[in-house]
Amino acid sequence: MKLSIDIGNGYVKAINEEGKMLHFPTVIKENIDSNILKSKNDYEMQIDGINYYIGDLAIIKRATRRWENSKTFHQDTKIYIALCSSLLSETTESEIPENKIEIELCLGLPYSYYITLNRGKNIIDELSGIQLETEYHGKKKSIHISKISVFPQGIGAYFSNLYDITGTPYSGAEEYLKSIFIDIGYRTVDVVSFEVLNNTFELIEENSFSLEEYGIFNAINNISKAVSKDFEITLNDVEYAIQHKNSIFENMYGEIDLSPISKKEYANLADKIVNAINLKLSSDINKYRYLFLTGGGAAKLYDFIKEKYPNLILQKDYIFCNAKGYLALENTK
Repeated sequence: MKLSIDIGNGYVKAINEEGKMLHFPTVIKENIDSNILKSKNDYEMQIDGINYYIGDLAIIKRATRRWENSKTFHQDTKIYIALCSSLLSETTESEIPENKIEIELCLGLPYSYYITLNRGKNIIDELSGIQLETEYHGKKKSIHISKISVFPQGIGAYFSNLYDITGTPYSGAEEYLKSIFIDIGYRTVDVVSFEVLNNTFELIEENSFSLEEYGIFNAINNISKAVSKDFEITLNDVEYAIQHKNSIFENMYGEIDLSPISKKEYANLADKIVNAINLKLSSDINKYRYLFLTGGGAAKLYDFIKEKYPNLILQKDYIFCNAKGYLALENTK
């Protein structure tokens, strides 16, 4: 089974070769209460003999995100791969043995990580051939990573504009060959630039980069700090309200509307991002007709960034476009 996973600092996005998708927070907590899984919750799973809460359930259990500062492979990556492989193999129509799943895996890395980690070779060496044992809803599966490809984040969004997940080109897509993609992640912003050379696209490395600590978490954290001065509220509470409750936080005293402070912080973050991009690209940005905004924070910042870049386009399916593009890229090889 071909599987594409975009493991961000904030959320995991995954899609299999048949188009079935998963999306959940990048949060894990080991469940030490029991050696046998009894819950029917989608985010509780046993992996290599250890029980885990994953995603929203982990947040409910007061887990927090575990960020890897050294930019090396994080052990949690294996857990997310195991979860996505197990859940998405439930939907595949491919003929596979009941308990054994062969995975051809596509992964993305922030652009700077991709370069630092030898264009993904370090990750390939770490994951190639590994076997993961899972138990989910009483079903045991053995997952084997038979092949892995690693791509820089942003290139997935680019390819999802040109091809569907099977590698079939979209009609008229050649219009977008020369373009810049601004990927608003949870912690980082990735900027990747493409031009047409010799009748084909080319990644322009000197105009591609990552902006560390410019992701949407920057705004969410500032919102949390501002609101917590007057109310007892956690960072997780703020993020949950923004993501699931239309920026309304409820407590024993009633409702708190986070929208005014959110708009202010989104505008501030958008200005920081635009200034950083302009500093990096200078006048080169004016050579590109199309600028696409993508990533989990894209919709929140779009209106503010478009004030500075009138030719900015909000990417279709901006949540899953990287994961879709990795699969498309793999199928065009």
